[in-house]
Amino acid sequence: MDKSVLVRVPASTANLGPGFDSLGVALNLYNDIYMELKGSRLVIDVEGEGILNIDRDEKNLIYKAAKKVFDKLNITVNGLYIKSTNNIPTGSGLGSSASAIIGGLVAANAICGNSLSRDDILDIASSMEGHADNVAPALNGGFNVATFDGKKTYCVKKELDDNLRFLAFYPERELLTSKARGVLPSMIEFRNGVFNVGRASLLTASIFSGRYDLLKVASQDMLHQVYRKEFIPEMYYVIEKALDNGAYASFLSGAGPTMMVMADVSVADKVRESVKKVYEEKNIKCRIYELKCDNTGARIL
Repeated sequence: MDKSVLVRVPASTANLGPGFDSLGVALNLYNDIYMELKGSRLVIDVEGEGILNIDRDEKNLIYKAAKKVFDKLNITVNGLYIKSTNNIPTGSGLGSSASAIIGGLVAANAICGNSLSRDDILDIASSMEGHADNVAPALNGGFNVATFDGKKTYCVKKELDDNLRFLAFYPERELLTSKARGVLPSMIEFRNGVFNVGRASLLTASIFSGRYDLLKVASQDMLHQVYRKEFIPEMYYVIEKALDNGAYASFLSGAGPTMMVMADVSVADKVRESVKKVYEEKNIKCRIYELKCDNTGARIL
């Protein structure tokens, strides 16, 4: 077994409007996870985002993921040192938990001689998250269409163009995924299901064919965003302003509170400034990330 490893894992944006729990894109914003077999106990250090709220004991998500690998391979680890250097804000809707899970799995697997396949890793990650919309792009990079049947993850990846920009507008308020899921109904109207099936199908076809002009319609949603607007009151103002200024699409990133805008590089500046004004007018402090798709996914440095 190797004694140490450093893994870099990208952020991700999930759902993309209608693709609830099934569509996601990896982004070039990263967390670095260092793992080393060392000492006789668990030691965890955290730098950067989440320094005040990330667990440093056995409840730590990186450790819990790593332990899944060690247990599956029947390997006993006496001492483990983990250091996470985080650029992905926690509770933002940018896949911070998925990056921790994938980072822990990939790092532990590397230490154990890469005994598990990437499919094995994705299945474990999906079981931990309950869905694959963030963990699939975090592992694979690119745009991912993924579904998890409770045991196995089925996934297709598409690399995206460098000219496509993902503008992330992160209001500096944390929104727990559990809270954002809590407002979703247990049943939906049939017509809303039909609405989303059509949009999610069109969105997938649009991205695979490069027909980004169709994303304005394809990114519409009736399953989750309408219920989550109570936590993100600026949501529909952002979507309207982005589309009016030439963006391809705008949607809630994951469970929020980050709003994501997809635009061509040629209009990215105009779109960013127009949407920024929405936050300024509503006196909402906001961080803006101008990102691209990461087509590589988790990697060992």
